[in-house]
Amino acid sequence: MIGILLALCVAFLKSLGELAGKSFTDIQKSDSLDEYSLVFGARIFSIILLFPLVFFISFQIPSNTSFVALLISSSLNAVTNITAIKAVKYWDLSLVSPLSSLSIPFLLFTSYIITHEQVNIYGLIWVTIIFIGTYFLGLEHLKTQWIFGPFKALMINRWARYMFITAVLWSITSPFDKIGTLELWALNWMFYTNTLVSIFLGVYIFYFKKTIPLKKLLKTSHLKKISILTFVWWLWVFLQLIALKYTLVVYVIALKRASGMFSVFLGWFFYKEKNIAQKCTAALIMLAWVWIISIFGNI
Repeated sequence: MIGILLALCVAFLKSLGELAGKSFTDIQKSDSLDEYSLVFGARIFSIILLFPLVFFISFQIPSNTSFVALLISSSLNAVTNITAIKAVKYWDLSLVSPLSSLSIPFLLFTSYIITHEQVNIYGLIWVTIIFIGTYFLGLEHLKTQWIFGPFKALMINRWARYMFITAVLWSITSPFDKIGTLELWALNWMFYTNTLVSIFLGVYIFYFKKTIPLKKLLKTSHLKKISILTFVWWLWVFLQLIALKYTLVVYVIALKRASGMFSVFLGWFFYKEKNIAQKCTAALIMLAWVWIISIFGNI
């Protein structure tokens, strides 16, 4: 139950991070940041935030197993940092967002192969409810869209394919994150992965000649935005890694993908989004089922 509670906190913090990312990269705003500046800046800030901890905790050297996990997780997360934010920025969120929930069924296979975790019948029902709820909660315009609209988008739109690729890669990185966390502890793992992801992103930006306007990036207002996003991201990743120690990977990530339950309320509060009654009803039913099966299924 501790792992489930932590995962719910992760889902809430993730919804806050998504809200911040959407606001900070909004091309309709004159002071918005481009995706490369925001992602790379957040990674550098994370290293700065984690570096003082070197003097308070004992850093461990990765074993061969955790080193392989570190390389795989970091390299794939560097890719998803770019693909995820591009998909959200350049395509209809109501079509792209449900595709991210596909990492849930993929995790049933990847977590079994990588960490040898297997869910029971209650867990399978639990994960299925979250997946279905997350998918339909993302279809903001169900009356005007075909129910398989996100899958149809895969055929015709590259940004939808970016999110599909992201979902697949997320299902691979999470089990490796658990391997590294169990051996190296959460803060050690975060420091190592952030450092490597920053290096991989820096190489990508340099190789493809993506420009990061340093003068604009160093403005006080932009530094505040990056620091806010970094703090929220840092906290949710830390809690996620702790949650992985207490329960199965697929349970933690399923709830993380269900951050839409909280995004419904945040979207209504900050952006006055429509159909709030319908969305809230779906979110509350989904949350109720999560609690019921968590308790009675002893998940």
